Amino acid sequence: MLGFVNVLEEILVRETYIQIEELRPEIQPKVKVAEVVAYALNRLPPLFATSIKGWQYQYEYALNELQPQMTQLVRQGIKTVLFGDPLHDLTPLPNHLFTNSAGVLYQLSRILGRKNLRWRDVPALVEATVSKTTYVTKMNSQTVIQSDQETVVQDVSHLSRHTKALLSSSKRFMEKQIAQKQQELKRQELCLQDSSLFVAQGLSYGNSWAYDKKAKDAVEMEYRALQAYTLQAQLGLVNVLEHLVFRAMERIAKPELYERINHNEVAAYALNRLPPMYATSDRGFKYVRQRIITEFARELIGAVRTGVMKVLQASYADVPPIYAYQFEREYEQSMQVLNSFFKRDDVSFHNIVLIVQDLLVCQSA
Repeated sequence: MLGFVNVLEEILVRETYIQIEELRPEIQPKVKVAEVVAYALNRLPPLFATSIKGWQYQYEYALNELQPQMTQLVRQGIKTVLFGDPLHDLTPLPNHLFTNSAGVLYQLSRILGRKNLRWRDVPALVEATVSKTTYVTKMNSQTVIQSDQETVVQDVSHLSRHTKALLSSSKRFMEKQIAQKQQELKRQELCLQDSSLFVAQGLSYGNSWAYDKKAKDAVEMEYRALQAYTLQAQLGLVNVLEHLVFRAMERIAKPELYERINHNEVAAYALNRLPPMYATSDRGFKYVRQRIITEFARELIGAVRTGVMKVLQASYADVPPIYAYQFEREYEQSMQVLNSFFKRDDVSFHNIVLIVQDLLVCQSA
């Protein structure tokens, strides 16, 4: 489960694009964003987070303490990419490194031509493809709208009961999400404060400005989280250490202990105490992986072992996880719907891309 994120990834991508826009137009296409971001990430302390509160803390720390360093490293990274080793390996990373729920979601968004696609919308799009529905047109009283937020199915009357249930919260994404956030915030406030405190704080029941702002901020954060969720697949960038950390976790912890621990917390703990090792090419991945095994194996095992002990001593029951946890839940629900739809039990991120590609070929035939 992809329940952690290095906060620096998002920040450095944004900084890289800002600096690329300052270059001459003829130079801009020559800068590979992934290589610049990897260059900077490998020279900054990792800031992994597993919860919303942890993400906010790491994000503020990065902006307040590391901004000058990040700006300088991105500038150096651009120069290195433009004027570095002419024999630099440009072979992309193998596809299997992105065969996970986040990477496959990004592949589906490209295949289906749906920007910012979420797993909860995939079954509706697959079912519509099977029924040869034409998108962005009206057919059988259905309209599919592609917005900057997500693909939204407005009228689901023709879809199956399972898909309708999955899409029950997808209509008018931004408006409904904001409304839900407002209601949630109001319930929380009412549980903690009485009316006199509302008046004292200038938050009358009739004035929803504060709730509007909080709700919009929450939706914006969820949108950014979706971008971060698929970021590595978008760029063609991986942290080589992540897979090795999980493998070390499996070997160190006994089976009964392995089932009890929070794997994401252990991984984030270990990754925050190991040197970042990102790669953007096949040769780079193999080189870094071998270097980790030969030079950092002891440190890796030590960090994972300590992480297991720390996590066993802590409680995370009341800590809201990052939004990636919700995206993973959506993936699990979507697979259940798709298995039911296709009347099979083996649909997963390992084969859903091929299934959708075959459907599109049949549709165009």
